[in-house]
Amino acid sequence: MQAGSLLAPALIAGRTRPVLAAQAATATRARLNVTENPFGPSPAARKAIIACVPEAPYYVEDDHALRDKIGYQENLEREKVALSNGSLDALSLLSTDIGRKGHILAPQPTYATHLNYAQRRGVEVRYVPLVDHAINLDALRQAITPQTALVYLCNPNNPTGDMLDHAKLLSFCRDISKTIPVLVDEAYFELLPSADQMTVSSLVHSGHDVIVARTFSKVYGLAGLRIGYILAQPNRVKQLYSLTTTSRNQAGYAAAIASLGDKTYLEGAIAYLKSCRTMIYDICEKNSLTFLKSQGTFVYVDTQRPAEKMKTALAQRGVDIRVFDAPAYQTWIRVGTATPAELAMFGRALPAALQDVPKA
Repeated sequence: MQAGSLLAPALIAGRTRPVLAAQAATATRARLNVTENPFGPSPAARKAIIACVPEAPYYVEDDHALRDKIGYQENLEREKVALSNGSLDALSLLSTDIGRKGHILAPQPTYATHLNYAQRRGVEVRYVPLVDHAINLDALRQAITPQTALVYLCNPNNPTGDMLDHAKLLSFCRDISKTIPVLVDEAYFELLPSADQMTVSSLVHSGHDVIVARTFSKVYGLAGLRIGYILAQPNRVKQLYSLTTTSRNQAGYAAAIASLGDKTYLEGAIAYLKSCRTMIYDICEKNSLTFLKSQGTFVYVDTQRPAEKMKTALAQRGVDIRVFDAPAYQTWIRVGTATPAELAMFGRALPAALQDVPKA
């Protein structure tokens, strides 16, 4: 059992301080290249997963229960909610299908797995560099051409963890979506301050061509069960379902229904993730490295050394991190939140890796 799971009951009860000290498992390799939540599923989700085992031989007959629950929470009709195998399937399929009409516009660096997929399918992706580590909406607006088919935004941005100014984001989406769909990736939105007020889902409610992508993989700790959703206009929901080839999985569906709206669990999970971020900050400070304060499940760190070489040096010591392809960030690495044991491994490996790799 992973450390996050062992610490969960104490954290749910509100005792978050021991998360940095208590360890009941020893990590053999640190998976800091992904953005998972080892805090694990909520107690209710765990019970739901076990309870659904007798249903494992059967397909999920319909997805109405979860869509209705999401719709109720977001004040949206079921027709404006679509489920997905994690949010990545929805991001990839919609980006490719919409983007093929011209090109996709996105900031850089940003989460790009689905954009890379679209490129492999022949879609052009154009990037606009960040300004002072932040997405510049004015620069994106100026980069739009008649051939722009889709604008993609990740908020908070991955890998920088930066949160867009909400009023400016709403204004941008409201204006651009009059002629071009805007896809807003809210994979980490639960971690934003006053999260319910930081979503752009209100624009879906008011009829704008804005697609909001969410997932249960991050804060809800269900990455392995592949369940996510979008909020969008009915024609976009139909578009996604016309591209989807798989049905829901019973365990993911049951866990998602049980998790959604569990405020007690969310408070514990968020406290856990924030404490992990603080641990990464402390490690960076001890090694005199610049980093960006993050609203996500990761921290972007300037190693002052070639990032790919740092990735190799850390991997040789059992620590995996992620590097993003961005010309202005060739010395930056993204360190994901993980169990305290894994982060301790990172803390031990980092000084030696820095010694091995000459400064850029």
